[in-house]
Amino acid sequence: MKPVISSQEYLSLSALVNYQLSADPVSWRAVLALIAPTLRRRQEEDLLLDALDYLGKAYGQTKRRLGPVAVLHPIRAAALVELACGRAPLLDLLTTLMHDKNEDLVEAKFRGDVWKDLERHYARLLAALDESDRWYLNERIEVLTRRADETYHHYLGRVLDRAAVTPEIVRVKLADRLDNTLDMRVDIANETAQINCFQMIFNILYSGTCASLAQAVPHRTPGQMNGAKRLFQLFKNAVFLSLLRQRHLDAMDEATDRLFHSVAEASLNESQRTLVHLFMYHVRDVKEQRELLLDVMRYSESGAIHRLTSPGGMHRLDGLFTARFDLKSKAELDAALAALYADKALMVEVATAFAAVFSSFLADPAFLIRGIDADGLRPQV
Repeated sequence: MKPVISSQEYLSLSALVNYQLSADPVSWRAVLALIAPTLRRRQEEDLLLDALDYLGKAYGQTKRRLGPVAVLHPIRAAALVELACGRAPLLDLLTTLMHDKNEDLVEAKFRGDVWKDLERHYARLLAALDESDRWYLNERIEVLTRRADETYHHYLGRVLDRAAVTPEIVRVKLADRLDNTLDMRVDIANETAQINCFQMIFNILYSGTCASLAQAVPHRTPGQMNGAKRLFQLFKNAVFLSLLRQRHLDAMDEATDRLFHSVAEASLNESQRTLVHLFMYHVRDVKEQRELLLDVMRYSESGAIHRLTSPGGMHRLDGLFTARFDLKSKAELDAALAALYADKALMVEVATAFAAVFSSFLADPAFLIRGIDADGLRPQV
C-alpha cells in the first residue's frame, strides 16, 4: 500500500509551510492551500483560516524539542489527515489542528491579557460552528488530551474506547503519530539516506563485508533526539498499532488503513536508519554485526516478537517493553534510556527487532504483539 506521504514529500511540505510561517504577516490562506488544497465552501474555509490564525497566535515562536516551530506539528498532522482522506471533513481537520490544545495551550504559559485574548478568539471560533459541531469538537479534543496521571497504554485505551462511537479520532491520532515519527529526522542531509539497510544486512550475513560503510563520514554532534529516544518513539508506535489491531480498528475505512500502514512504514524506515547509523559509527566490526543480526533472527524465529516477554529471561531482549520503556516515572524512563544509549550492541538488537516488528505489521494483516492492552503490558508465556 502506498504511504500517505513519502519522506521527501514530508520534508517538502514542512519546508513550504515553514517558509509561509516566516512571512510577516503570515498568509494563512497560503498555508491552508498547502494543507487542504481542495476547494471548500466559504464558511468552511473561513473557519479553517480562523483556526490557523488562533494557533499562530497561541503557539507564537514556541519550538518543538528538535528545533522547528511548534505550530508546524498540528498543521502537518492536518495535512496528513487531508492526504489520507482525499478531502477530510471539516471537523476532522479542526480536531487535528486543535488536538494538542488542552496540553500545549494552557493559561500558565501566557502573560497578562494574552490568555484572555486567546480565550475570546477560541470562543468566537466555536460560535461560528453549529451547536452539534461545537460539542463534537470539544469532546474530541478532550478525549485526545492525555491526563497527567495516565500511562501511555491507559491513554490509548481511553481514546480507542471512544473510537467505537467517534471513529474519526483514530485517524487524528494516527496522523499525530505519523507526524511525530517522520519529524524525528529534521536533518535533510542524513548520512544514512544513501545506504540500503537490507542490502547492508545481506552483505554482512552472506559476504561478510560491509563495503558501503568503509568510508563513513565523521559522527555528527548528537542532537536532542538520540538513538535510544528514537527507539522509545517506536515502542509507542508498536503499542498503538497493536491496540488498533486488537480492536479491529486498523482498517475500518480506507483513510485509516492508509494512515496505519504509513505509521508502520515510517517506523520501519526509522528502525533501519537507526541500525545503519549504529553500524556506521558504533558497532563497526563485521563479525560482531553478523552475530547480533543472527541472534535477533533466532529470537524472532522463536516467536518472541509476537508477544511481550518477561524481564530476566534467556535473551537480552526479553522484557524490552516493560523493563526499558513502560516505566512509572519520567526519571525512571530517562535512566533506562540513558542505559540503553550506553549499550550500543543492545541498541543494534532493539533496532533490528523493531524492524522485524514493523515489517510484520506491513506483511501480515493479523500481526500484533500479544500482551498489550489498555489495562497494562502483560508478558505472555
